[in-house]
Amino acid sequence: MAKILSDKRVRDYLAEVLSSFARTNNGIIYWKELGAWHKSRFSDIDIDDMIELARIIDPEMRPQLYKRIADLALFLSGIFPEHAVLFAARPKTMYKARRTLEDYEHMGSRFYSLAARETDQAQWKPVLETLAEKFTLARLALYSMSDRYVKTHRTRYFRFPTES
Repeated sequence: MAKILSDKRVRDYLAEVLSSFARTNNGIIYWKELGAWHKSRFSDIDIDDMIELARIIDPEMRPQLYKRIADLALFLSGIFPEHAVLFAARPKTMYKARRTLEDYEHMGSRFYSLAARETDQAQWKPVLETLAEKFTLARLALYSMSDRYVKTHRTRYFRFPTES
């Protein structure tokens, strides 16, 4: 973990990721597909919503969504790993699969890789590539921080008992 955190750019990026969850957004999007208009609600803290939005949005906007999807996977699996699995176990529809921590790791690596490949922000490309390659280390770094600072306050955020 120390190796990934020794890179100032990665540390700065992780701080930015954490601060991005201080305020979340939701909305409604309308789009035309196969000759029919569709309407969908979305939340930028819901991975499935972001994946669906990336599918229907203009291609030049996708790298930002890929980054957000990977950031979500990192945040949920790093800061609230046990709750991420519990929330994923309650899908909105019967077609959405339950996720494990390994699923979040795979998804995070995949979407950081896509974001790195397609981004037009050159300063973030090496950081996104590092996170794609070392997602598990980044997740464990966040988990270590969460275990130390957030663990005792989890009942404020979730109605589940804390670990003893």
